[in-house]
Formats: sequence, C-alpha cells, structure tokens
Amino acid sequence: MKNLWIIFLMAGSIVACKNSSVKPVPEQAKSYLPVTDFIREDIKKIDSFGGGILLKTSGPVKNDSAFIQHRQFQLLVSEFFLPELDSAIFYNQFTETSLMDETTQMLNFIYTADSNKTALRKVIVYVSPSLTTDKVHRIYMEKENRIGDTIVSQKLTWKMRQYLIIAEIKETRNGFNSTRIRKAIWDPQHYA
Repeated sequence: MKNLWIIFLMAGSIVACKNSSVKPVPEQAKSYLPVTDFIREDIKKIDSFGGGILLKTSGPVKNDSAFIQHRQFQLLVSEFFLPELDSAIFYNQFTETSLMDETTQMLNFIYTADSNKTALRKVIVYVSPSLTTDKVHRIYMEKENRIGDTIVSQKLTWKMRQYLIIAEIKETRNGFNSTRIRKAIWDPQHYA
C-alpha cells in the first residue's frame, strides 16, 4: 500500500513539472473596478423602465430642457464608453488609489492616468459600503482633448439610477472660453 502512494505522488509531481510553463499570478495583481459594466447595468435598468428622459442644457447662449428619445440618450451615453476603459489599457496606463471619505461615508476608488497621452485623465468610483452589499453610488470621469488650437475638457458624472451630467469647457489659445452643461435625468424625482 505504501508503494502505491509513493508511485502516485511521484506521478503527480512529474505531471506538475511538465506544466511549469504556466505563469504564476503576481502577488499584487491589479483588479480594478469594472467601470463600464456598472454603467451598462444601469442602462439596462433605464431601458426596462421605459420612462421619460429629460435633457437639461445650459450654455453660453441659452438654457433649454426637453424630453429626448432613446437614440439621443444613447449618443450622450457614448461619451462614457471610452477605449481607455478597456481592461488591458486601463490596467497598464492607470494607477489606483483608494480612500474612505469620512464626510460622505463612501469609499473612493481613484484611477489616474500615468501620462497625458490618453484622453481619459481620471476616473473616480464612489462606493457606499455596507455589511451585506456594497453599492456603486456615482462614477466621475475627466477627459481632455486638443482640437486645433482649442482644448476641450469634459467632466462626466454618472449618478446611478438617477442622472448623468456632461460639463464641457472649451478654451482657445486667445483666451476664449465657453461652457456647456448637459444633464440627462431618468429619475422623475430629479426633474425639477
């Protein structure tokens, strides 16, 4: 019986040695939060709700508000789906820090771009911790692009189950500034 166990252990170790080409998982492997998955999940809830989506726009010339169609909403939502959020790019080009904000009682996961080469510069995921299930409360992003001599900065906020905000600031080399803010609201309690 002893000999049978020894043979079994030796065979197992030989098989394990042949599979040594499998790379070990690094001790501190990155596991960033799936930002786009959180937004997609909220969009599914919005689509199933089927209620009205109110778009409020304020800009340098006029302020306006109107209910929008699903297609217009999808165009606004596309601003939040950036190639930099693809996991391979995100892991390699962003650094995570986290903190507990005592004032808001939320965990903040802050992702900062390692260089200025990406349009996406910062992502903050606000999480409400609980003993049962942590809930994503809000997602905030900062983007910056250069179009000709104009720098276009965007501040994007996705408030789960309630609304999104896209604040866009355009600055030219001559000092001309313009700001446009769009807020799409799907929770009727926030229409006012």
